[in-house]
Amino acid sequence: MIKEFEMHSELIKRDGWTELVAHMERMGYFKAPASTSHHSAVTQGLVRHSCKVTDIMLDSNRHLYPQLSEESIRIVGLCHDLGKAEYFGEQFYIDNILKSGKRSDSKPYEHNSKLLPIPHETASLHIVSKFLQLTQDEAYAILYHNGLYTPTGNVTKGNERPLQLLLHFADMWESKFGNMRLEQKVIAETMF
Repeated sequence: MIKEFEMHSELIKRDGWTELVAHMERMGYFKAPASTSHHSAVTQGLVRHSCKVTDIMLDSNRHLYPQLSEESIRIVGLCHDLGKAEYFGEQFYIDNILKSGKRSDSKPYEHNSKLLPIPHETASLHIVSKFLQLTQDEAYAILYHNGLYTPTGNVTKGNERPLQLLLHFADMWESKFGNMRLEQKVIAETMF
């Protein structure tokens, strides 16, 4: 997944991108999970999820709204969940250690209780904005990539934008069905 991230990253020429990637490395983006127990709840799950979201966005956009900037797609795709890596020097997700002393198999991670309940979308936008001058559409896409699935999501009703909807779709698709290709590949390999 790191190579796939690098492939996308090389095509981003925005001032500050190199510095943001260095910060992503320091904050643990490339090792962090993407969730507590659902999609990509594994080491390097966040970078895997973000690259897959970016791929889905690029593929879908070619058919839906090709005038969107591929650089914008790559920035929001790779950074929409950046706040799930670390915020204010604390990991967003930490190991979920049971009373037995072992990590839970069903829910390997939990939210870090040292962090205030600032939504990861807000954290992502805050972090990215320290390094990149985002367009209004890019900021909106990151902030509302979960659409109506957040307490503030009603803001998007009637105010949907192509980049925001594309990111929302790709994020939802990858979160819900991202493992289908992997599962199908494993089944096919065991059959033949």
